[in-house]
Amino acid sequence: MKRLAFVLFVSGLTGMLSLGGFWPAVAQAHSTKKFSVDVACNLPSAGFNTADGAAFPPTFGPRATVVIVNGNIYPRDSLEPGLTPFLPDPTDPNKIGTWRCQFASLGEFDFPLRLIGAVTYYFQLEPTGYDPDESMIMVQGLNSHTFDPGPDSVPRVLAVVGGTGKYAGATGEVREEVLGRNVTGCFNMRFHFRISGVRHRRSHDWDKDDD
Repeated sequence: MKRLAFVLFVSGLTGMLSLGGFWPAVAQAHSTKKFSVDVACNLPSAGFNTADGAAFPPTFGPRATVVIVNGNIYPRDSLEPGLTPFLPDPTDPNKIGTWRCQFASLGEFDFPLRLIGAVTYYFQLEPTGYDPDESMIMVQGLNSHTFDPGPDSVPRVLAVVGGTGKYAGATGEVREEVLGRNVTGCFNMRFHFRISGVRHRRSHDWDKDDD
């Protein structure tokens, strides 16, 4: 009986030690990371497909018009508010990544006042130690940008739906606000992220089990 009690005690202790090693990993995976970046949209990079074949601009077309455009990602506070002469050069050495947007109209455009649609954003960041193609954050949601009057927009909260590389497993939210417009006529924006669930993984570790 004493031997059985000892075996049960050791088994229980082993289980507790195993959980002790498990919970820190879980806590790390569910910790919240907060950071902000600036994005300068580059209008000359835009491609579009209007549902009624209309020109782009001055008319954007009806529901189902799709626009794809690129931009540069910068550290927070790199871009000034309002209308600026800033040029988002894709070769800018100060950028920390590339931003891509797919915009789909959800109704008639009210140009030049407002763009209303569903968006998918790809934040391709370039952290040290990772191939740039490996580290992206994917975001989806609705936005509502205004050109006139002024460069304002309705701030939106969008969903972080996933990530790769340094941001593998990312979930959470991001608040999007428009700072103004740059020299290309497109928006300068600021994105405030709150993400959790991140589990780092590089391509050469793809076949390994999680810790």
